[in-house]
This record gives sequence, C-alpha cells and structure tokens, in this order.
Amino acid sequence: MNTAEFLTITASIVPDRVALVDPGGSCTYGELQIRVYRMAHAFKDLGLGKGHNVGVMAVNSAEFVELYYASAIVGATFVPLNYRAKTEELTYMIDAASVNVLFISERYQSLLDEIRPDISRVEHVYALDFASDGYPSIGDLRERGSDDPIFAETEEEDASLVIYTSGTTALPKGVVLTHKALSAYVLNTQNPADPVGEREINLVAVPLFHIAGATQMIGPIFSGRTLTILPQFEPAAWLEAVERESVTHAFLVPTMLKRIMEVDGFVSHDISSLQNITYGAAPMPFEVVRQAIDVFECGLMNAYGQTESTSTMTFLGPDDHRLDGTDEENEMTIKRLRSVGRPMPDIDVGILGPDGGELPSGEPGEICIRGERIMREYQGREEETADAIQGDWLHTGDVGYLDADSYLFITGRLKDLIIRGGENIAPAEIEQVLEDHDAVSEAAVIGMPDVDWGEVVVAIVVGSGASDDELTDFVKTHLASYKAPARYEWVDELPRNVMGKVLKNDLRDQFVPAESS
Repeated sequence: MNTAEFLTITASIVPDRVALVDPGGSCTYGELQIRVYRMAHAFKDLGLGKGHNVGVMAVNSAEFVELYYASAIVGATFVPLNYRAKTEELTYMIDAASVNVLFISERYQSLLDEIRPDISRVEHVYALDFASDGYPSIGDLRERGSDDPIFAETEEEDASLVIYTSGTTALPKGVVLTHKALSAYVLNTQNPADPVGEREINLVAVPLFHIAGATQMIGPIFSGRTLTILPQFEPAAWLEAVERESVTHAFLVPTMLKRIMEVDGFVSHDISSLQNITYGAAPMPFEVVRQAIDVFECGLMNAYGQTESTSTMTFLGPDDHRLDGTDEENEMTIKRLRSVGRPMPDIDVGILGPDGGELPSGEPGEICIRGERIMREYQGREEETADAIQGDWLHTGDVGYLDADSYLFITGRLKDLIIRGGENIAPAEIEQVLEDHDAVSEAAVIGMPDVDWGEVVVAIVVGSGASDDELTDFVKTHLASYKAPARYEWVDELPRNVMGKVLKNDLRDQFVPAESS
C-alpha cells in the first residue's frame, strides 16, 4: 500500500484530534489531510509524480511531515537531507538523488546559494520558514492547490524514501526504502488509531532526516498519536515540552538521554505523563541506562536497527529493564541490559560466519536479517547493494551473538575488528569493561598498526583519576590479557555524529600516525 494511506485512514477516523504541534502552531488530522491534498495538487501542477524527487534541507517542522505525505500521494520520492553534512556531501546527495524540487529553511539559504551552480537538476526551490525575493514560499505553493482528494498509482516496490547514511570513509549512501518496506514496518509495529482511546503524544526530537526520525512521521500517524515536534534537540527544551504537552512517548539517542538527566533542576520538571522512552541509534553506556532506570518512572525500551532495515530489528522491552525482582532475577536483567533485546516478530536474525552459514548461540559472527522491510538498494551503487543483500539476508556489518534465549549482544563492527597476532578483538567488549571502571565515563577503542603484532589496541577515554596501568590491570581481570590496551589517550569528549555515534575514523585520524595507517 502507499504510505500516504496511513494518514488518510487516521484522518477519516479521528479528524478532530490534534496531529502536529510545533513552534508555529498546531493542526488536526483533518486539517493536515487538507494541507497534504493541496500540496499534492500543487506538486502535480509542477509535473511531479513517479520518478521525481522532493528534497528538504531544514530542521524538524510540521511542514516536513506535510511534504512527506504530499510526495507519497503523487508517487514522488521524499529525500530528507542531513543539513549538517559538508558542502561536497550535500552537493553529492542532491545530485545523486536527482532532486527536482527542494525546500529549505532560512539558516541554509547561504549554503544553498553556494552550491546552487552544482545542482542543476533542481528545478524549483521553496522557502519553508522565511520570505525571500529569490525563492517563493511553501505557503504560496500550497495555496495553488485544491483540497480535493488525490491519489496516484504506485507499486509496492516504488521508492517512498531515500535516506542517506553517514559517510565515514566515502560519500554518503542513499538507502532506498519502498512503500512495501515502510508499510511492513508500520503494520507490524503499530496499532491503528483508536477513536475513543486516550490521546497519546509523541515528542520528536531526533532529526527527521534520520531513519529514527523519518519513521516518526509514519508509525505514530497511523496510531493516531499527536506529534509534538522540536526543531532541534535541546535538553531543557525537551523537558519543558514533556511538561507542557503532557508527552507520553519519546525516542532518544543515548547522548540525549544522558544530557537530559544532567539538566540543572531536572527533578523540578513534571514528567509524570511519560509512559515510555525508547532509546537507540547508538550504543548505550551501561551506567547511563542504569541511571535512567532509577530516574525515569516510565517504561524504557532499547531499539536496535539500521536505515537499511527500515528501523528497529530487535528490542529490549520495559520488562527487561525492571530491577525489582529477586537477586537472581536482577542479575539476569543486568546481564541483558548489555544486549539489544530480541528480534521483532517480523524479522529473522541470523549470526552468519564467513562461509555464510548460521552460527550456533553464543558464537559471534556477522549480524544478518531477513524480512519484508529490508531496503531495496543503495541508490546507484549496484556492487555495494550486492555486498549488502546476499540471497534473502541483509548483511548489517555489525558483529555479535545470540544467547540461548535469543537476546542479541553486539560486540562491534566488522570494519572496526582489531586483529592482534591473529586473534580477533571486538572493540565493544573492551569499551564496556573500561566504562565499568569508576574513573571512566566513556571509552572508544580502535586498532593501530604494529610491526610485531599487526595491530594493537588503543583506548580513547573520557574521565580522570586512574593511571594507564590501573586501567590495564582492570581490563585484564575481566578479559584475556591480549585484549588489554597497549596505549591510552585521555580526552574531554569523544567526537560523535548528530545521532550520538562515535566517529572512530576521526579518532584514527587524530591518534594513529599517518605513516602507520
């Protein structure tokens, strides 16, 4: 089905329920549907349809959601752009995705002006939140359209979204997600709108150009929830929004959760409306989740997923975060808190060895998945698509193992694997041990070329109060001695992307001598 139908269904059931709230105001589901119809007619008048692409370079807003559904209705593909990307990356993304119409917010006008000569495929540019002599406004475009219902013929395998993954060693890759993949995600993970149920309110603070944000535009809409949209994440503003809007559900990345708990006056905010906080998109330090269990009086859920899998593949539910059982039960919970939970009902998870065969429980290998919602392709990259999708399996590039109860434990990335003297070392297990030391708040582990061993372990740590030798002794009490770092670098903070993932290539550039790399 076309994902635009999720809005149509909800608008027909609960037209008077508030759909979107942002700093610009609010609108009901009925009003949102009309805005979407008008925009879709305006798109059609511009000649947009199947095979065309609508780009957005802006912070989160209600218009972002409107543009996604208008694009879906006419069969166009929606391309949310990471506005924090470098100029070269943005030029590449806009050109590679063949964006025909681009919407921008005011803060990125100068950036667009800089790259405009290099993005000749863009035929129209519209201003989202400002008036400009150079660009007509989204309001002007919307007013040109009719509010009559409109639908285009689309196929399940047609692209609905292209989301670019972060580029580390190369330019970003465009992940093509179809109407089928997104529909499978929504129908298998969300309940439809309840006309008489208590209104649930989602707080959207993650960027809508990320898969964790993009799915917020779809799943909660089908569920009839209200989306309270923050333009960008700011800890105090997040707490104020929860209190002001009586937010019930939220998604956060670990660094966001940590910063919220560090806000001065945190305990003075009334966040009792919260029913569930989902966290994911980056590894969660154990001490942070342990603190969150004590601080937040609501359900917590860990979601592990990728853009290529249309979001969540496994989850660790609220019951797996409870520490109010017997000593034996709590010990098991503490162990499982280091996992990312069990597979979603519609996803098969397999741990595959180098020969492609499935490995038994407890044995680490590459985490692979199969199901209806894996990506169609990396746009324009046939070889990389063939490497990622082999048979029915999507190869995630993550390394981990399943325990006897099917809880998934991630131990690192294939590309980050350190091979010391022929022994494979997963950085994540060393990072977890280091972060268990009282003197270390965060740790990142990388490999450095070595003449004698091939590679040795280097630990970049945030914290104070311990010597290198003390940390080495601590690691050796928990892990095999060859896994202990040969070198430590103490820093004030680790470099991270917008979703909180540690940028290990930046660390390699900083700490690995150029002549040895």
